[in-house]
Amino acid sequence: MKSALTIALFPLFAIGVFADGKETSDVELESVMEGDSVTLKSGVTKIQTDDGIEWRFSGSRIAKISSGSSEIWVKPDGPFKDRLQLDKQTGDLKISNIRTTDSGQYKLKISSTRGSPETEFTVKVVSADGVKTVSVEVTVLEGDSVTLRPDLTEIQRDDVIQWRFGQQKSPVADINRFLTSYSPDERFRDRLKLDNQTGSLTITNIIATDSGLYEAEISNSTSSRYTVHHTQSFTVTVSADVESVSVLEGDSVTLRTGLTEIQRDDQILWKFGDQDKLIADLNETWRNIDLNSQTRNLTISNIRRGQSGHYKVEIITRRMILHRKYRITIGQMKSVSGTEGESVTLQTVTEIQNDDLIHWMFGDNVIAEIHKADRRFYTSDVPDERFSGRLKLDRQTGSLIIMNTRTTHSGEYQLKISSSRRTINRRITVTVSDPGLSRGAVAGIVGGVVVLVAAAVVAGLVKHYRSKISELERRREENGQNLKKQETDDPAGHPMIINESIQFDHL
Repeated sequence: MKSALTIALFPLFAIGVFADGKETSDVELESVMEGDSVTLKSGVTKIQTDDGIEWRFSGSRIAKISSGSSEIWVKPDGPFKDRLQLDKQTGDLKISNIRTTDSGQYKLKISSTRGSPETEFTVKVVSADGVKTVSVEVTVLEGDSVTLRPDLTEIQRDDVIQWRFGQQKSPVADINRFLTSYSPDERFRDRLKLDNQTGSLTITNIIATDSGLYEAEISNSTSSRYTVHHTQSFTVTVSADVESVSVLEGDSVTLRTGLTEIQRDDQILWKFGDQDKLIADLNETWRNIDLNSQTRNLTISNIRRGQSGHYKVEIITRRMILHRKYRITIGQMKSVSGTEGESVTLQTVTEIQNDDLIHWMFGDNVIAEIHKADRRFYTSDVPDERFSGRLKLDRQTGSLIIMNTRTTHSGEYQLKISSSRRTINRRITVTVSDPGLSRGAVAGIVGGVVVLVAAAVVAGLVKHYRSKISELERRREENGQNLKKQETDDPAGHPMIINESIQFDHL
């Protein structure tokens, strides 16, 4: 994660001096970090009508309030251009975005009927070389909630925090002595929450118009004679796309946290379903999930139908708290087949998003690539040129069309769809049949085989039963002859009863 700019403030000493015979109040020497702002205080609660205020830097006048008219003037050019602000009520001078060249002596002279006291401030600006001062970048989806966290562990009693939004730096919320208040800006109606312990700003149910620059100005009054202002910036980008991920059963899908590397104190919690079950607790039943140790991205391999539904991730870092939602739908895997000369379509089952990068591969060779943001759509062949002039891409879905297919196009194809939010991996097996066997011919052959098999079965049955009948007739003839002989041999003249049974074999 990106680290925040740290203020280094060192009140060093205060002494009393005299300049040109006039009494000059204590010189206050303070050290501030380059890029911060500082307010040098006049010590006056409210300037009177006949008071005049003059500020000089290294002897040159840089700002004044004229006595009698209360007219404000600040030097319009030079090294302080657009960085000076003079408070017309108190005469306090604020120097914004302070630079190392601003180091030196600042002299305040207050002219009034009561006297003309002078105060000298010696300001030392420390270089920010090596200190990261970049804005924290946060990307969220519509409907998400995000918490922007200034680099404070706890607000001090005299701290004042003001949150501003947009290029106009419009105030939206502030904390003053632990009391919170919100601006009446209708854009954020009932969607802002300010933590009066940490100064964190939460935006709920975020919408596209919430995209922009957010600044937290932290004012720390370590002395009655100056205030150091430290500004932290957050750039929030809201995407209007609904994060719905369509996959096929058996695919692998990776849902991304958006982090490049987690820090020791970061917390990443993945949840599933309407009841927000922790995925960490599903490891026993879901043995096909993996959490990346560096980014905490969630990968589901060989996804099953029972794993469709809503996924949520809560990201808690030192600078922000982000809630993100995904919805996974799972379709049934279908085999792709055809005959030579026909076209086959390998589908992505999705619609290309602006930041999608899509690769189609055959074996180890990339045969098609799409990068919509760069308007890059191209196909390429494998070394043996089997796809020459036969590949076409659907520019809406990213599906791959193979025209005028050959049996050599049979095999395993791989699809990879990558974006900042998810990655999908898919394997598709394509079978292209022999050109001499059309579907009608195959159906005819199959039908003919069925007829032949049936005829063979019938012929076998006829032959079997004819054999049985012949055997029966032969036995009856033999039994008849024996019967006549036994009747002749029976002295009582009683006929003999013969039981004849023939067992037919079952097929």
